[in-house]
Amino acid sequence: MNIGIIGLGSMGLNLAKNIISKKHKVYAYEQNSTIKKNLKKNNIQNLFLTKSLSELINKVNSPRIIMLSLPADKVDEVINELTNFLEPKDIIADLGNSLYLKSIERDNLLKSHKINFLGVGVSGGPRGAKNGPAIMAGGSEEAWYKTKHIFEDIAAKNDKQKACSFFGSAGSGHFVKLIHNGIEYALMEVLAEISNILDKFYNLNNDVIEKKLKDILKTNSSSFLLRITSEIINAKNDKDQYFINEVDPEIGQNGTGVWAIKAALDLGVAIPSIYEAVSARSNSKNFNYNYDQSPKNKKYFLNNKDNEISLEQIIFFNFACSIYQGLNIINESNKWNFFDFKIEDVFQSWSAGCILQGKYLEIISKEFLKHKKIDPQYLYNLIKTNCSDQLKSVREFNSNAIKMGITCPVLSSNLAYYDQMFSNHKIGEIIQLQRSYFGLHPIREKKSNNKITPYWTNL
Repeated sequence: MNIGIIGLGSMGLNLAKNIISKKHKVYAYEQNSTIKKNLKKNNIQNLFLTKSLSELINKVNSPRIIMLSLPADKVDEVINELTNFLEPKDIIADLGNSLYLKSIERDNLLKSHKINFLGVGVSGGPRGAKNGPAIMAGGSEEAWYKTKHIFEDIAAKNDKQKACSFFGSAGSGHFVKLIHNGIEYALMEVLAEISNILDKFYNLNNDVIEKKLKDILKTNSSSFLLRITSEIINAKNDKDQYFINEVDPEIGQNGTGVWAIKAALDLGVAIPSIYEAVSARSNSKNFNYNYDQSPKNKKYFLNNKDNEISLEQIIFFNFACSIYQGLNIINESNKWNFFDFKIEDVFQSWSAGCILQGKYLEIISKEFLKHKKIDPQYLYNLIKTNCSDQLKSVREFNSNAIKMGITCPVLSSNLAYYDQMFSNHKIGEIIQLQRSYFGLHPIREKKSNNKITPYWTNL
C-alpha cells in the first residue's frame, strides 16, 4: 500500500521507517533542506521523497492516506493546501501534538470538502515511533476502518494486546494524548524530586541513587520512566563529568501540559500534581538563583532502622495519585456530548510503547478495569494494598524534605490530594459557612440536603 507522510523530523521519519517495515511504500514531502540532504545521503528503501505536495498526492493510491507529522502551528496551513489536491473519501491523519479542540475544527472543515480526518495521538518518542508507539485515535469512523490495520501493525504490543485504540469522535484521540502528557509531566517531576531528596537530604551519591532506583525496577513500582531516570542519574560525558551537573535547568515544554490544566479547569476537576509539574517547568527559568535557604544541620536517616523508608511505596503512591487525576479528567469529559470514553480503551492504548508504560500501570489498570469505572474508592484500594505502612514512608520522606527546605511540590500535592479525600477534616464545611456569611450563598445539611438558615442570613 502507498502511504503519504508530510514532515520527516525525528518522529515523522521514524514512523515512516516503522510503516515501511510493515511492507508499505511511503511517499514523503519535507521542506527542511537539511533533513532532505540527510535523507538523500542515507537512501532508505521504499521511502520516496517528492518535490511538491501535488506530486505526493499523485503518487499515493486513491482513497489516499496522508499522514501529517508536523509542529502544531504548521498543521492548518498544510491542511488548507491539501484541500486543493485531495478528493472525496481521501484521509488526512494528524499524528502531531495538536489541541483536541483544533482537531474538532479540522474535522468540521474537512467534512465540508468530503475529506475524512483522523486526529491521532502518538506516544513513545522517536524510538517508540520506529519500534512501536502507543496510538490514540479519534475522528472519522470510515477513515479508521480503512487505516486501522496500518496503525495496529505499527503499534506497540503487550501480551498480544496492541497499544492502539479508537476513541470515537474528532478530538478524542488528541484529548487522551494530552491527558497522557499531563500525567507524564507529573511522573517525571515525581522521580526528579525523589532523586533530588535522596541527594540533598539523604546525602547519597549518583552511584547509590542509580542502584536504589534500579532495585525498584524489580518491583511493582517499575516503569519506563524509572528505568531511564536510573540511567541518566549516573550518566557521564566523554570528560568523565556527570551530565546532571552540566545541564541547564530551564525545562522545555510543548504545551500539552497546559492544555491538560485548561481541560481540568473547564470540567471542574482537581489535578494538583499535574498543575505543580507544569508550574515547575514554567518556574524553571528562575532555578539559577541558587540562594540556599536550607538549614545547615542536616541529618541523614536512610540507613537508620528507626527511620527507614520504602522508595518502592513512595513511587507507587505518587504514580497512582497522579494517574488517577488524569483518569478523572477523561472520566468527567464524558459529560461533554462529543466524548464517550471507555476506560478499557484508555488502558489498552497505554499498555505498551508510551512514556507511561510500566508494571505499576498494569496493577492500577487491573483495579479500575475490575469495576470499569473511575471512583476514589479504587484509588484507596490501590494505596491500601500497595502501601502497607499507612503511608509512613511517604509522610516521612516529604516531611524530611520540607524541614530542610528541599523543594517537592508534586510529592506534597499528591499527599494533600489523597488526604483531602480520605482523612477527616472540616475544611469544606468551614468554607461553605464563610461563603454563606459574606455572600449569603445557600448551604444545605449533609444528610438530608435540607436548607440551613444560620442567624446571619437575617442580617
